[in-house]
Amino acid sequence: MLKKSLDAKVRPYSTPSLEKASLAGAARIYISRDSFLSLAGKIENGRYCIVEKLDDPSVPARKASLWILPEKNVNNTVAMMSRAFQAAAGFTIGDQVRITLCETSTPDAEEVVVEEVNPDPETDVTRPHFWSNMISPYLGRAELIFPGMVFEAISLGTLRKTFKVISVNDDTTGLVRFQLNTSLVRILSGDEETEPVKQAPAGDLVLTKAPGLSHPAAVINRFLQGFSNPPSEYRCRRTCGLVVHGSSGIGKTFILKRLADTNWGHVYWIKPSDKVGSIRDTFNQAMSNQPSFIFIEKLETLLHKDAQPLGQRTEAIREGFDSLAALLKPDSPMPRVVIVATCEDYATDVPVALQENHTFSRHIALPNPGPKERLEILRSFEFFTGDDEEEQVLQLLAQKTHAYNPRDLRKLAGYAVEEFGFRLRAWEEGQVSEKPRLSVDDANKALTAVGPSAMRDINLKPPIIHWQDIGGQDDVKGALKRMIMLTKHQKMSTEFLKQPPKGLLLFGPPGCSKTLSAQAMATESGFNFFAVKGAELLNMYVGESERAIRQLFTRARAASPSIIFFDEIDSIGGQRGEGGSRSSGSVNMLTTLLTEMDGFESLRGVLILAATNRPQSIDSALLRQGRFDQILYVGLPDHATREAIFNVNLRHLRTQDINVTELATRTAGHSGAEITGICQKAGMAVLWPYLEALETNGEGEAPLPSITMDNFLAAIKGSRRGVTAEMLEEYRAWEEKFEASKKY
Repeated sequence: MLKKSLDAKVRPYSTPSLEKASLAGAARIYISRDSFLSLAGKIENGRYCIVEKLDDPSVPARKASLWILPEKNVNNTVAMMSRAFQAAAGFTIGDQVRITLCETSTPDAEEVVVEEVNPDPETDVTRPHFWSNMISPYLGRAELIFPGMVFEAISLGTLRKTFKVISVNDDTTGLVRFQLNTSLVRILSGDEETEPVKQAPAGDLVLTKAPGLSHPAAVINRFLQGFSNPPSEYRCRRTCGLVVHGSSGIGKTFILKRLADTNWGHVYWIKPSDKVGSIRDTFNQAMSNQPSFIFIEKLETLLHKDAQPLGQRTEAIREGFDSLAALLKPDSPMPRVVIVATCEDYATDVPVALQENHTFSRHIALPNPGPKERLEILRSFEFFTGDDEEEQVLQLLAQKTHAYNPRDLRKLAGYAVEEFGFRLRAWEEGQVSEKPRLSVDDANKALTAVGPSAMRDINLKPPIIHWQDIGGQDDVKGALKRMIMLTKHQKMSTEFLKQPPKGLLLFGPPGCSKTLSAQAMATESGFNFFAVKGAELLNMYVGESERAIRQLFTRARAASPSIIFFDEIDSIGGQRGEGGSRSSGSVNMLTTLLTEMDGFESLRGVLILAATNRPQSIDSALLRQGRFDQILYVGLPDHATREAIFNVNLRHLRTQDINVTELATRTAGHSGAEITGICQKAGMAVLWPYLEALETNGEGEAPLPSITMDNFLAAIKGSRRGVTAEMLEEYRAWEEKFEASKKY
């Protein structure tokens, strides 16, 4: 038995190819084969039908054309509609509709009444008959015509006009088949009254409920006020467009969704995969169905150099803005079309052609949230109930999550709640007696598992090294500790220092704990740590090395407080010299480094640490105040330092009767790395024979051996010093020359 009607949910077309710029087939509603057979009993595409919106009786029923979707595995409760038909009929994605077949077929169009959208007085429709003839071919290509349909007509290849269908055969809800030979087109004059297509219910155009984004939200709301206030209050406004930019996961799409939730008007999305015709259609529909939003998500992907045709997409967006700009007159209200685009970086992702006054001249950057904002974001998650113990955990997470963006915080919170859930399940199963609560341990486990997005790709996690793991080098450790304290207390530091030092260069012979000191600084400070060997930034392609440096500093700023450690900095910071001794690419790379360290953009909260064995190769511009403010020689360890290095290396080892003082005396002239190597050799001299005996005889009752003084003396005798007197003299001479140059 056939059904009288079919209830289904509105969904968009399953494939972009069904949405055509000519609007051909825009009135088609696609359902599954089984659903079609349950209504019609046979396959007969193009059945005339009535579509009613069930949850809002005030929306009038519309006529449409019912088709079977050629794809298989389509849900029987889905009705797919074009965006053009949804906008005209007042339907939205997710609406529950009822489809009923009509006994008659789709009638032919006798008269189609259209109206020009946003007419320009200078090019107004003064020749209706002429434009009626121009419009007819466009309606013929669409074939099925319905009220609310918006289309564009072109005359003489340059003059464009946008029209909207007001009625078909005196019906504002019908559907007709346009016939080029018999159907008439009538263009309304400006003084005729028409029944407008139903608009979306209007809410307040205010961005609310944006945790952690109070400042950006205030800026966005100031922009939105111009669409509601009298003309005199925004007479300087020249654009309906705004760009929201920032790194991935910072909250750009969240803002778009919150604006859509205001229910201020129709919502139109331009996706990265949209074609040129679809972009133009979206602008036309938004302008004819005001108030409306146009959201352009991932503008950089839509206009990417590999996404052809780039120029046509940019031009389509620009044309849409041009149409709106024509309506921006001093004494007239703003067009009620809000255009918001998102991208990662405004300067590089938005073409110059779209940065003009009437296009995307307004933009707002979303910064990484600070501790206060992070706490606000964490509190907003549905995971938490807000009791006192949970509040302590949230405050701990907010303080420890430098460089975490909102998406990272959601992952982090989810992981912490998951850890808590494991313990809660154990209590429910009776494995533990006391009901667990979300704890600090859950938070710490989450911090270990989930890292900040800003630290990906470039960050190299250093080993856990503490100050006590470095023997001696009190001067170096003291300098590093002072830099950490100045950064942690930035506000207080600025009361005494106009520009607190941010750069420290460690130079000296190899193996004297320069890199080890940087690792300890990373561990002890708790700052985000970017460790980069200078050679890693070199790239054979023009401009890529400079891009890598800029990206490194951009991420460090976003992840502040942070430390950038350049190992072997002489490979990228070498002297420019005279006579073109360095390539232009190397010079450009050095120039970029100089600008990033002390240029127009502040490096607040970012420390720069560098190490080199060849200070004489470094360009002098890097060594001035504002870049590497401090230059510290890390030389061979003295007697006391060598004792400290031996004590650090012998800690927790099996030793017997070791005279550390004598070992320090016998290793005069050795570097810290060489002393560590001596300890390794002494230990291996004892371990290898024991393991060989173990492999031969199996485990016995013999006690484990210990490392003796003789083992160390033998290791010292077999070692050689890598730092020569000539090398030390070169370092001394360079330091004297550098100090002398500072006096002039």
